[in-house]
Amino acid sequence: MYIISAYLIGSVPFGYLAGRLCGVDLREHGSHNIGATNAMRVLGRGWGSAVFVLDFLKGFLPLWWIKHHLGMDLVEYNIGQLGLLVGVMLAVILGHTYTCFLHFRGGKGVASMAGCLVAAFPLIALVAVIVWVVMMALTRYVSLSSLVAGMAMVIASLIQYVRPDGELRPVEWVVPCVLFLILVLVTCRHRANIVRICNGTEPKAFSKKKPD
Repeated sequence: MYIISAYLIGSVPFGYLAGRLCGVDLREHGSHNIGATNAMRVLGRGWGSAVFVLDFLKGFLPLWWIKHHLGMDLVEYNIGQLGLLVGVMLAVILGHTYTCFLHFRGGKGVASMAGCLVAAFPLIALVAVIVWVVMMALTRYVSLSSLVAGMAMVIASLIQYVRPDGELRPVEWVVPCVLFLILVLVTCRHRANIVRICNGTEPKAFSKKKPD
């Protein structure tokens, strides 16, 4: 029940809906993506920011509700709680990236992933945000910053959950493994961005240039 509900919540295509309100189909403009970055380029910063917040909340609210509804310890989770949290997280992100409302074509999952992390794993989220901000300041590439922040997310989860003896126990390997799977998914969704970065055609933040 939790997993299905999380997928449906994640599937709500706020970027697409925002575009329709403006008389635009984001799938036909810019990078042809319904995420916040393309919404910002095509619809403007106001609409793009609204899409980001809504996509963020798609990830944050389900995890936050589950934690408080089930009375989970905010400091340490047991294996069952971790399994539920990462399962819901994965369902939300799959819903966003492969929404059932748009023939399984969705966004790239970054904003929703950020919301999930902040709700369930705030220390890991903090590391990822810091890395994202640093990479944005250095490169101004949203896509590259998101991918590097995703790598930092996985590394931070290993540091937080691996014990000093170096042995991963079930309650510890669940989080790093699932976060790695999410990183792989998000990276696959950024294939076109990676190609454009290599070709020097990826638009930078605050630039009006659009991808070919």
